[in-house]
Amino acid sequence: MDGARRASIVHPPSSIVGSLRERSSRSTEPTPMTDTNPATIWAAALGQLQVSVNKPNYDTWLRDTVGLRFDDATFVVGAHNDFTTEWLDIRMRKVILQALARVAGPNINVAFEVIRADFDDDHAALLARDAVSVDTRADGGADAIPDFLRKNTGHRAPDLHPALTFENFVVGEENELAHASAESVVAAPGRQNPLVIFGGPGLGKTHLLNAIGHAAYASGQHVVYVTAERFGSEFGSAAQHKSFDKFRRKFRACDILLIDDVQFLETRPGFQEEFFHTFNDLHAAGKQIVVTCDRPPSQLSGLSDALRSRLMMGMQADVRKPSFATRLAILQAKAAHHALRLPDAALHQIAERCCPTVRELEGYLNRVLAHVPLVGGPTGGAITPEIVASALAVFITPEQSPTASALPSADDVINAVCARMNTTRTDITGRSRSRDVSYARHLAMHILRNDAKKSVAEIQRLFGNRDHSTVIGAVDRITAELTTRPETKADLTTIRQTLTTPTPPISTPKPTIATEPKKVPAEL
Repeated sequence: MDGARRASIVHPPSSIVGSLRERSSRSTEPTPMTDTNPATIWAAALGQLQVSVNKPNYDTWLRDTVGLRFDDATFVVGAHNDFTTEWLDIRMRKVILQALARVAGPNINVAFEVIRADFDDDHAALLARDAVSVDTRADGGADAIPDFLRKNTGHRAPDLHPALTFENFVVGEENELAHASAESVVAAPGRQNPLVIFGGPGLGKTHLLNAIGHAAYASGQHVVYVTAERFGSEFGSAAQHKSFDKFRRKFRACDILLIDDVQFLETRPGFQEEFFHTFNDLHAAGKQIVVTCDRPPSQLSGLSDALRSRLMMGMQADVRKPSFATRLAILQAKAAHHALRLPDAALHQIAERCCPTVRELEGYLNRVLAHVPLVGGPTGGAITPEIVASALAVFITPEQSPTASALPSADDVINAVCARMNTTRTDITGRSRSRDVSYARHLAMHILRNDAKKSVAEIQRLFGNRDHSTVIGAVDRITAELTTRPETKADLTTIRQTLTTPTPPISTPKPTIATEPKKVPAEL
């Protein structure tokens, strides 16, 4: 690929633009984006792919890709090596075409090519400006050329995402400790060693890991960044080709080693052993190690005790689900990078959706942008609450649906149990220890915990401030009886059916005339 072609961005041909306008007239279908810049189109397509592709595949094959240009009716996607382009072409072409069709319209093809390390800074700046990251800030930092594109050290540039920098990271109370720790290891490598950043998927762990890499590389340090899966693959390749020396030079001669998703090693003891020795060599030499995982190191039960203890001896920082304020800040920052500015009301409407990850939030925003009509449409290009609601309707979960049944209240549960077990609220919330009452109390505690999603502390208060162990024991006992005692299963089924009917359960005891007393376990 020559320099002239690399530095140019070719906009889509008139046939594709025409198809976009033709599709926009169909009010029942999502309207393609009006922005024909390849980087912006690919960013929106990645938002679609984040929803349809699982996280390991997305992080390994799609996250580091970029939209390069249009070649006639073919959209060209760039990746960092031949192996990735081949995998995308063979294994993921269909799903990528589907995402591009939703964003850019039909009649579009896709091709993949390698981004060479010597492409010019003008093209690098263009990619950096148009790339849309998972988390961005409104201070304009994303317009700078990413550190990994600058030839400012004698070391090989690490394979980092160009937009995932400290400047583009939105700091909130849910991630401020992790952000501060990440900046600290760049300023003073080896002081917090290792640094472990843990939390659920899509909350910014990979962003912080890339940001550390960018900042460290810009300061002249030798940085190596890989996913744990890639670490294992390269180790397997080294074993196959008897090239352990080359493998170990790569991972043990660096100043900072960044490993993403280290939980991948849990079921691979051979990879664990190699990482254990790599860890020891780097730590003994005062080199910085940073890893991410989906839970605290103490809960990585699949790792060896020796490796787990080493991960626990450094700094552990968590990232949590973003609050409304953080979600709104992320949306405001991301919207600043789109030619079409979203009004504050639309951003608030998107932020109010309680999505668990930043990645899903990005998908929501891209979905809304894809639904914006072309200028001159029925709404004149304005983003209305109806457009936002229509765009996000596909993401409504059963729990969020207005027709979905709400969780039962504590009163409903207790009343339903009393009705089924011929007892009273005073009895089961009081101190009676009779067999029938104790069984009814245990049923109520089990349903409150599992169906009403009440905390143990809440259940304790409902039942006269009983001990924590009493509540846990009651829940566990009913759970065990479900597989050994048909009567318990029948009681639970009947109570749950009562809770799902629109008519509230009757709280008065049933008449006991001509009825047999319910049989309860002797041990109660």
